[in-house]
Amino acid sequence: MSDRSLTPRDYSLLRDIRDLTRADHPESPQERVFQLLEHLEALMGCEQDVSLQAYDSLRRARQYNQWIEEGQRGIDSPEVVNLDDHPGIEAFWAAWWTSPCSLPERTGVPVAVSLMSCYGEREWGHTMLHTEYLPWTDEILIGYPTTPGRSARFLIPRAGGSIFGFRELTLAELLLPHLRTLVLETVYPPESARRSLTARQVEILRQVSLGLTNREIGRSVGITEATVRKHLESAYRKLGVLSRTGAVTALSTNSATLAR
Repeated sequence: MSDRSLTPRDYSLLRDIRDLTRADHPESPQERVFQLLEHLEALMGCEQDVSLQAYDSLRRARQYNQWIEEGQRGIDSPEVVNLDDHPGIEAFWAAWWTSPCSLPERTGVPVAVSLMSCYGEREWGHTMLHTEYLPWTDEILIGYPTTPGRSARFLIPRAGGSIFGFRELTLAELLLPHLRTLVLETVYPPESARRSLTARQVEILRQVSLGLTNREIGRSVGITEATVRKHLESAYRKLGVLSRTGAVTALSTNSATLAR
């Protein structure tokens, strides 16, 4: 988009994004990130694969991937989050330290950057990173260093049409200081709330994830429907969610921790 001005719709989306980053927001971090991804997609003018990802460059691994693609939401499980089986992964890691991908690690500060602010369009079209791994016309990265060699970042790609311009980069820079806390809460959530779940609460949440009703869960574990409801209400408070959907998302994201 070449127009540098902000529309009333832009301001409305920015207000909503700021609201999603409030520390006292009632929804879980994962749910807020899903809503944030939808808002970024609308604000930046892209229609595919908007995501929040975390990388450990020293181990050449992706630690977290929460995404929206064509209206579908997903959080990759630990078993599938790694990239080793991607056919272009060697090109990705070969370009890592010389491309915008590693700017959060290299600079040690939060970064908002687009691919085309670092490459010329002709140059980008001939890089192995583009031909073997990233087919995008352009991509905006809003990234945060976490620990040495690690970072978390929003990735906002554009598959066709024009490259991202001054307007989109300015919006990314404006958002940069406001998104960090939510990013860290989502990718590296505090352990205390999850560990405070009782074994019974974990058992019930797993049955919720299978689609069972409170009555069916009560029959399965030998307690009343009212007791199931009380366990769920307590688990919601500990996980910082408001609904069964939020609890299932938290369970699927943190299943390894809950199993301990």
